[in-house]
Amino acid sequence: MQGTVIAMHGPLVRVQVGDRTLVVATRRRLKWEGRPQAASLVVGDEVSVEMDDDEGVIVAVRPRHTCLLRRSPGSNRPQVLAANVDQALVVFAARHPEPKPALLDRFLVACHLAGIEPIITINKVDQGLDLVEPWLGAYSELGYAVLKVSSRTARGLGELKRRLPGRTTLFCGPSGAGKSSLLNAIYPGFRLKVGSLSEATGKGRHTTSRAELMPLPYGGFVVDTPGLREFGLHGTTRAEIEAAFPELSRHAAACRFADCSHDHEPGCAVLAAVDAGEVHGNRLRSFHSMLGDLAEV
Repeated sequence: MQGTVIAMHGPLVRVQVGDRTLVVATRRRLKWEGRPQAASLVVGDEVSVEMDDDEGVIVAVRPRHTCLLRRSPGSNRPQVLAANVDQALVVFAARHPEPKPALLDRFLVACHLAGIEPIITINKVDQGLDLVEPWLGAYSELGYAVLKVSSRTARGLGELKRRLPGRTTLFCGPSGAGKSSLLNAIYPGFRLKVGSLSEATGKGRHTTSRAELMPLPYGGFVVDTPGLREFGLHGTTRAEIEAAFPELSRHAAACRFADCSHDHEPGCAVLAAVDAGEVHGNRLRSFHSMLGDLAEV
């Protein structure tokens, strides 16, 4: 039988097969179709299940059409957040915890590399927008979808809901941004645990301990993921990173040197564009930060 992995529970896996949910084991030597970047089962994987009476075992994993990947913290191993998602709601809080455009850029580059459509979602806008207004407009100008919502007041939830039917949507972002609150506001039947900010650090507490794929009553699925405080890119190159910054790529063609680092070289068209206000300085700093990660690896 063919099914979809909806949650992982240690050695057991919850799989949706049609309108049934099965809890099955995994064959020690799985057959992987295609060439997965990380050969470990994740939420969203499409699998083949063999049944023997009421006992089931996953025997094969079908090719992934998308795969959101990051570098495992503290190592250079790949970690897959979810497979076969169509779009990602990248959720940041308007004020608490403080939104960091550098972390947002890392999510956006990862989505670009995976072929997943990102939707920038600023939650808790009832707290005020003064921290995000200086840089958020640059993303709209680049063509990114930007939603301003509040799970508490329901502002913007109608537009968010209209983007979900018929698609598999990954909810991701830093801890404390309110992903679980948003999902509860979209569909109260989820009854997800909602956490709070740590008064000592100002950082969010992890309320979602593992990724889980959940069906929506009006069609489509959402994937709730644990909050992430860092996001390292894995298995990428400078050219791929630069291609994920369209405004840098556009100006880089006019740089004096073909291998320009856009940092200090004379005749750098990217630095000139930053000075002219055509490229936001935050974006260039994010680019250099990601190149620094490549140098460390």
